[in-house]
Amino acid sequence: MNCNECRYIMFDYIDNKLPVATKMEMETHLNQCAACAEKLARLNEEQLVEEETPLGLFWYLFKPSGGYKRSFFLGAVLTLVFVLYLMYSKLRGVF
Repeated sequence: MNCNECRYIMFDYIDNKLPVATKMEMETHLNQCAACAEKLARLNEEQLVEEETPLGLFWYLFKPSGGYKRSFFLGAVLTLVFVLYLMYSKLRGVF
């Protein structure tokens, strides 16, 4: 395993979502590579700090791992705004 592969799967390693063989390969790399081990330690520290922050809908959707949740939420909000605009336009007689 090289450094790029290791860094690509670090979050899965932290979340304990790797297959056993990949996890062992990564641990071997971490024992040999100080840079990747330091990066993993920083990510673990950041995760501990993040877990201590108050949770809520806003933080859940907009934290760095928001991905699909963020897109879905934004799409739902924009759809709601568009539907409300259409209803308002219909009431005013624009359409």
